Amino acid sequence: MSQPKFRIYPSIGIARMGNGPATKDQVIFSPEVPWENLYDTQQNYITEDGALKKQAQRFYIYECDDDGKPICAISEEDYDIHWSVEVANKKPFWYDFNNSLDLSVVADNQNLSPNFVEKNIAPGVGAKRRNPNVLDQGIRQEGGYDYRKELVNSPDAVAVNASHKRQEIRGKFPFTKGKALSLLAKSLHTNAKQVNLGTAEYDDGTLIFYPADGISASLNPSDLNTDFADNSNWYDDICDGRITATIKSKDGKTEYQLTDSESAAWVASAPPDYAPQIQPISTMFDLVCGAANDTYEPELSLVFPMMYRLYRMQWVNLGDFLSPSFKETMDKLAKEKKFKYIYDKGNTPEERKEATEIREMIFHLFRNPIYNYDNEPIIPSKDMTNINNRGSGTEELKLPYYPGDGIDYPGSPAQWFAIPPMIYEELRKWKDGEFETPDSFDFKNINQMGRFYRKRFKQAAKDEARKPLLMTRAVLETLYGGGFHPGVELTWPMRHNLMYAENKMIYPWVSEHKNYTYGFYGLREIRLNTASPEEQKEIFYNDFGFQMDSDNIKASMKKGADHWLWKTTPGDLTKWMGIPWQSDAGSCQAVFVEKQYPIPSWWAANLPVQVLPEDAYHKLLDPTILLETKHNIYASRLAWLHTTDTGFIGYHAEGGYMNGLINMVYKWKDIGVVTGRRLHVKGLPKIVYVAFNGKQS
Repeated sequence: MSQPKFRIYPSIGIARMGNGPATKDQVIFSPEVPWENLYDTQQNYITEDGALKKQAQRFYIYECDDDGKPICAISEEDYDIHWSVEVANKKPFWYDFNNSLDLSVVADNQNLSPNFVEKNIAPGVGAKRRNPNVLDQGIRQEGGYDYRKELVNSPDAVAVNASHKRQEIRGKFPFTKGKALSLLAKSLHTNAKQVNLGTAEYDDGTLIFYPADGISASLNPSDLNTDFADNSNWYDDICDGRITATIKSKDGKTEYQLTDSESAAWVASAPPDYAPQIQPISTMFDLVCGAANDTYEPELSLVFPMMYRLYRMQWVNLGDFLSPSFKETMDKLAKEKKFKYIYDKGNTPEERKEATEIREMIFHLFRNPIYNYDNEPIIPSKDMTNINNRGSGTEELKLPYYPGDGIDYPGSPAQWFAIPPMIYEELRKWKDGEFETPDSFDFKNINQMGRFYRKRFKQAAKDEARKPLLMTRAVLETLYGGGFHPGVELTWPMRHNLMYAENKMIYPWVSEHKNYTYGFYGLREIRLNTASPEEQKEIFYNDFGFQMDSDNIKASMKKGADHWLWKTTPGDLTKWMGIPWQSDAGSCQAVFVEKQYPIPSWWAANLPVQVLPEDAYHKLLDPTILLETKHNIYASRLAWLHTTDTGFIGYHAEGGYMNGLINMVYKWKDIGVVTGRRLHVKGLPKIVYVAFNGKQS
């Protein structure tokens, strides 16, 4: 296969919903350097008018060498650049989400324990079609009308260039090509609704993709969203699809089509990231690495990022702020002047012994992703409201305190989330002392070490050849990498290498610094396995009939009739997610009532659970308040959803749950965004992360 001479970066982009305007001066752009924004204290995620800013994704075109490795970005001074965007929303057309259907499939990667299948600890559950009453009449009578195709909102591709710079992606639901009347809407005694999917804009040779406005509704206004993921008759404006380009040299002698899997890119829109400076414990980048089954030389930078991400969860989840918590463990080491043993194996026999004991202690805090035990405390079913006497009590609750893929199975060890096997194996190597430490390392606490590693990413971004690969990584590090139920942005198919046309290491290290390299799992070329235009015509509306189950997934992993599942067409990444998106987002809060602790919570890095509210931050700035009182104010966290009046959404058996789901459709844009701000109060952090939901200060 010949290598592409030009490629679009990032290869996978993410845009996030907001009700603010789709203009480049009124949005936040997706990060292009991992960790770059962690300590920002001047950013505002709310417009001056109080709207939630959209997160837009910018795409670039890079010239590549003979091996397909990026060299430098091209300029509109040298090329005429024509961009094309084709996106779709397939959620109403797809299947209910019960749990991840690959849990009954033996996976050849470092993302899933074989015990899921061999010990049947959390089998996949079959799923029926969403909107099951919308039928393909062609299966009953020859020439019958396929009403189900109207469930896919798939407007034509839009094109932008230097002469035609901006184009709205105008969709509708139900969707019919051209001006044809929607027979589905007619049968429901209503009309098709305008449901736009975003905006494309040409900007000095680059492409900006703006997401839509986050609007969700039912065709029948009396239909309420009463399920966290699956609501018939509903639509939203989430989407995903391909980004392609045509470039022509100014002399007109050469033209390149960037339309295939190796050169084109993909974009997906997603719910807002309500804590954009707090990263998921396990990221989508981790899963992409695990899917490739690569091996790595043991080093600190393979385990520290996971530790640091877990430490910073204190800003969005009470269970990570109080005790027991990983935060407390790290802070205690710092207070006792023993934090150095995170990176230093010691010089004397006494020091080496203490360092080994500390690494052993930390390693055993974490849950084994093999799930080779079954006596952790049990998360009961949604029909129970009490978690007293949970589990056998013979095994301490492990980290992290988050539900996992097996949440549907009370008593299953996989109810609890475990870091991916790949990271757990590197953590084991670290525990055994399989790492080297630069002589310059002298960190007193975890934040000092985090700042050092952040500099390594920023240093790497100065290399023009590494910069585009960092863009893709920066996007994937904002996405959750488990547990999937279904998740926040993208879900379980992403942890299988079948999803990728290319997933290979380009640089084994992210940066070099004073004769020492920092791997961080390296920099990768990651390209989705996308369908060609000819293939797309054949498979765009494919499904598995009235029900899909794990046997379908097993069959699809073999070359054959069902292998189309791994050939991505517009709408395929986001079709697995909840509809409307607000229901799943709002539902993912604390699992139990607050009197029980630690309270398992879902994806707090993107959808916070408990936060430091804006009013509390202003009191911390008040010079008239006593220091002791300020410490009390700082320690008092508010339920994130109570930063606006959504009502209670949390444990599914609680009385206010349904009202909360319904309110979330309208209130999502008013909930606080956790944002870094400076603080000068003795005994408290110098940077705090505060939930703002109005004009910020």
